[in-house]
Amino acid sequence: MKLLDWRKWTKDKKLCREWLNGYIKKGTLRKIKLSKELYLKKAIHNLDFANWVKEKHNDELPELFGEERFYDWVINAYYYAIYHAALALISAKGYSSKSHNATLCAVIWFYYHQQRKLDEEDIELIKETIDREDIEIIIQKQKI
Repeated sequence: MKLLDWRKWTKDKKLCREWLNGYIKKGTLRKIKLSKELYLKKAIHNLDFANWVKEKHNDELPELFGEERFYDWVINAYYYAIYHAALALISAKGYSSKSHNATLCAVIWFYYHQQRKLDEEDIELIKETIDREDIEIIIQKQKI
């Protein structure tokens, strides 16, 4: 399936459901009994680590490493925190995912269309955070 602009999934409930069914049919989204608490624990773990490293940039890291910075690790940890939080959301609905796009589609279906617990701003935050291509660009710039 060619990637669709996620905004079309928010605008067209039927289209979002078609993509969700396609992901399920291909096995990219699968019914499974996984604990959402496991994903939440990973999300919190990554968030705590990112915040810890970010705080260390103020005093301790310059003392230890001079000009060396580790913002690429902060960015990666934040990415994983958001992605694991999204996986926790779909896990709460009984699904696991093998792709970022399938995860986003499921989050939109269950929490935007069905329950109205997330709005477009929330969805955009998730999408922008888990877009690996953008993450890689940011990390490469940090290494220069």
